[in-house]
Amino acid sequence: MLYLSSYKTIFCSLQTVDLRQVRDAVSAVFHTLLLHRSVGKFQYKAESNYQLGSIGIEEVDCDFVDLTYVRVNSAELVSAVKSEVDAFFTDVSKAAECGGGANLLSSSSSPKITYGTPLLNARIALEFYQRRKRQWPLPDDQVPWEVWQLQLDIVDVRENEYFERMRENVAESLSDVVISTCGAINRPQYLPKMPTRSELSNVFDDNFSDCQPYLFRVVRHPLHTGDRTCETSTFLPSGGLSTVKKLLKDTLSF
Repeated sequence: MLYLSSYKTIFCSLQTVDLRQVRDAVSAVFHTLLLHRSVGKFQYKAESNYQLGSIGIEEVDCDFVDLTYVRVNSAELVSAVKSEVDAFFTDVSKAAECGGGANLLSSSSSPKITYGTPLLNARIALEFYQRRKRQWPLPDDQVPWEVWQLQLDIVDVRENEYFERMRENVAESLSDVVISTCGAINRPQYLPKMPTRSELSNVFDDNFSDCQPYLFRVVRHPLHTGDRTCETSTFLPSGGLSTVKKLLKDTLSF
């Protein structure tokens, strides 16, 4: 299910996903988005004169969902996404072991749950942003222009018979989300203008050798379990504040 809250924030929801299917679900959605938000390498002939290279694509079979999706054929990009998805899976697994706490999912809150034991509700976001210069000593401002929020209602299915059904059911739900995502991402909307050579790194991530996605980051929302020993990690953009502190400290040292 997909909801649009504004031109820049889109909410996607997957109800009833087994814990083992979390990696597949997040990877399929995020790689679909990055496929539509990536271009080939820029080849500049002058400050504003450039040609775009091509990007390859590949089909990927999910491990625990009967679904095949398409992603950018870039080992570097795949590795970057995998590290974020793995970290999210670790957070979710840790929270599930601790009982879910404030994020506990009940069958009454999600009427579509038909198999397994409800575990918890989890959210993860993929943000596309651009950098904007600010006066010294402030760091560049990172301004999101498109945010995709993915919500998962996670359950634990032990019986093999039910899990086989889950493989098919989640495939249908995930297919709907992917198709809806493709439709939403192709609608007329704001996109940063193509940059000059000097502005390239303010719009695109040029750290990959074989493709250039728009600048993006993954935000893992914290999963509060009610047990301090079981609190999960989270990534929230905080580098700007620490950079300011360092700059101010260096300035005062003179």
